[in-house]
Order: sequence, then structure tokens, then C-alpha cells
Amino acid sequence: MLKISVIIITFNRAHMLKDTLSSLVQQVRLPDEVVVVDNNSTDDTKEVALGFSPELNIRYVFEGTQGVAVARNTSIKNASGDILAFIDDDCVAEKEWLRYLELPFLKDPSIGMVAGKILGCRVKGTLVEDYCIADALLGAGDDSPQEELFR
Repeated sequence: MLKISVIIITFNRAHMLKDTLSSLVQQVRLPDEVVVVDNNSTDDTKEVALGFSPELNIRYVFEGTQGVAVARNTSIKNASGDILAFIDDDCVAEKEWLRYLELPFLKDPSIGMVAGKILGCRVKGTLVEDYCIADALLGAGDDSPQEELFR
């Protein structure tokens, strides 16, 4: 079994971060650590993140320099996992997300990166929604369950 660090970069989205962290608690394969990089939030992000400490191994990191690139670099420096699994603060992970994410790495140690499909959107009227619509249209007719991909 490999060590998985889930990384969440967040900025003033404590209300959405709570849903993301709740979805990690529900994972079939729990993360070994969750690195929450607070990118200079002014809301209660820290309290929300640390509130999940009884259920998840939370590593809260404050990054005062604004910007996703800086925050990603900070998250990588603070993660200790064999696998770094990035999830946005406005996403909810499917219960088997980490189990399926780990499978390719277990089957082939030479794999360096995997990606998954975005199944739904929570942010209406944004580029995320546009991506989901385009992805759904391009993938129309692809009914193969994820499990089939790893047999």
C-alpha cells in the first residue's frame, strides 16, 4: 500500500472546503494525510480544516503569498505521500476516488501520473462548468465503469 497525500489549496471558501473534507472522510480508501494550503484566506478556513483533525490526518499550512502556483509549490513541500492527489476546494470526491487513483500505481510502479474524469459541477456559470459540459459532450457514449479500466 502506498501513502497518499490529498492536497487542497483554498482561498476564502471555507463553506465549500467543509464539503470537500467531508467527502474525504467517506472514502473507501482513506487518505494518509490531507494537506490544506490556506492561500491567505480571511474567512474561517483554518477552523474548518482543523475541525476535521479527529477524522483525518490534517496538515494545515498557511501560505501568505497569493497565487495558485506558489500555493501548489508550498503544498508539495509539505506533503509526505508517495502519491500526491490534488482536489480543488469546490469539489466533492466520489467514495472510491482514492481507491481507483491508487490502483494504477500499485499495478505499474513506472506510472508517474494519473487523472480522472470530472463527473459534475458545483460552480455554475464558470470555466469549470464550461469544461464539464464540453467533457460530457466529447465523452458521450462512454459508459465504461472506471473499474473496467483497471482489470
